[in-house]
Amino acid sequence: MSLVLFENEFLNIVAISFTALILNELIMVALEITTWHTYMVAAEIVTLFFYVISIAFLPEYFDLSFVMTQRFAWKVAVIVAVSSLPLYLIKAVRSRIKPATYTKLAS
Repeated sequence: MSLVLFENEFLNIVAISFTALILNELIMVALEITTWHTYMVAAEIVTLFFYVISIAFLPEYFDLSFVMTQRFAWKVAVIVAVSSLPLYLIKAVRSRIKPATYTKLAS
């Protein structure tokens, strides 16, 4: 799927794929956390902040002029949605069908 979305520009493929990977992992971590703590929120934000800052300092891996375009944003959004949305839906259905014990006790 990735190669269909790209115009065979390796630098753009790396930027889109790696950005989608980072965002996907941050979403997966957020989905697994049941009780949020201040440090967890800070860790997610700091991770995203350092990634965004690293884009500016790694021009051999990221074309900043491309990263700032809407083409980049929608391609990353499509890949993240295709990889994250099904897992979120499965988790939501599973928690509806067979809720955890602590959820049953709380209600």
